[in-house]
Amino acid sequence: MLALVVAFSLVIGFVVAAGMIGRESRRLSLQPRQPVWRLEEAAVFVEAELPFDAAAKIDGETLRELLRVHLNQLQFKADPGDVDEIAEESTAIQHVYREALSQGIEITRPTIDAVVRAHFRYLNAIGALGAASSPE
Repeated sequence: MLALVVAFSLVIGFVVAAGMIGRESRRLSLQPRQPVWRLEEAAVFVEAELPFDAAAKIDGETLRELLRVHLNQLQFKADPGDVDEIAEESTAIQHVYREALSQGIEITRPTIDAVVRAHFRYLNAIGALGAASSPE
């Protein structure tokens, strides 16, 4: 009799746990995915978006460093409540150019302009600055 009660208790516990897990997984599957910025993915996207003259003047490591600088500028230097300031390209270009020069990265302003614009397109594509664009 004791074995029957233990077995019945285990079955009830399993059913309750399976129901809770199922409910939570359904709830989480209905939520939109959060955008995730990945350096390699961003670098490949930006390299593909750069005009030929800008791409010829920048190597992969410098591009990755500029992407890090731009992301840090967006993440730590912008006011979270002011969305217009975050997406203001000219301000971002000035900050990235200034930071690149202070870190000793030798790059021209038009190249940084192209990198920042392409990076904004990447952030829009993954949904970090607005609704994600549909995959084509």
